[in-house]
Amino acid sequence: MRILIIGCGSIGSVLAKAVHDMPEVDRIYVTDQSKDYALHLIESLEKARYIDNVNDNIVKVLGEVDLAVEAASQEAARKFIPFVLENGADVMVMSVGVFADDAFREKCFTLAKKHRSRLYVPSGAICGTDGLHSASAAHIQEVHLITRKGPRGLRGAPGLTMKGIDVDTLTEPTVVFEGNARDASKQYPKNLNVAATVSLLGMGFENTHVTIICDPTTERNAHTLVVKGDFGELRCETQNVPSPMTPSTSYLAALSAVAAIKRILGNVWIGV
Repeated sequence: MRILIIGCGSIGSVLAKAVHDMPEVDRIYVTDQSKDYALHLIESLEKARYIDNVNDNIVKVLGEVDLAVEAASQEAARKFIPFVLENGADVMVMSVGVFADDAFREKCFTLAKKHRSRLYVPSGAICGTDGLHSASAAHIQEVHLITRKGPRGLRGAPGLTMKGIDVDTLTEPTVVFEGNARDASKQYPKNLNVAATVSLLGMGFENTHVTIICDPTTERNAHTLVVKGDFGELRCETQNVPSPMTPSTSYLAALSAVAAIKRILGNVWIGV
């Protein structure tokens, strides 16, 4: 397998190092807005090659790769996902919040079908998505996501600016957002991709309720998923270690991408 990784931040870095050690992967291409950063990442990765972050260069590579992984931002996802699908390659999306835009989501899903490409969305930084997926085969009454992060994990989010909230001045746990997953994904584009993943698996962006708490007493990125339906009730809590490189990103999100690629490469799928 040959893989293109778009974005060399906390997720892309973990992913590049992990897939480099997979015998089934014989070439890794990486691209990033920062050429120096990308080159530094691949210094010790013999299978890796850097390509300039421009469409013409990526087109050439897409003719060789089996899978492109977007691990950069919603902006990058908007630019590259349709482009990759139109060129017939499979794509894995980490900035899942981009799919809160219904028109863009349908465009990508249609392109995947038209070009017979696969579009993968890993579980990300949350547990319980397997149960939610199974529950969605019958009637679901409620999906509620409660996210709790420290100031470092939320700092700079547009939603905070809209409300004039300075997280560094908070002295106790404070609800900074209450609403649906669509608004959460737009107001916290780098902080809450799990809201989009949960929405896609369950009741959709409008009907998935999201609560975001800024907690100055915690160093973890915590997600509690509550699902109620015909199956009964599910309550799953994930206490994530933040990425040292990007505190808004949880280490588990990167590991979910690694696990997804292992699953793609394998012949046995457990927990489908």
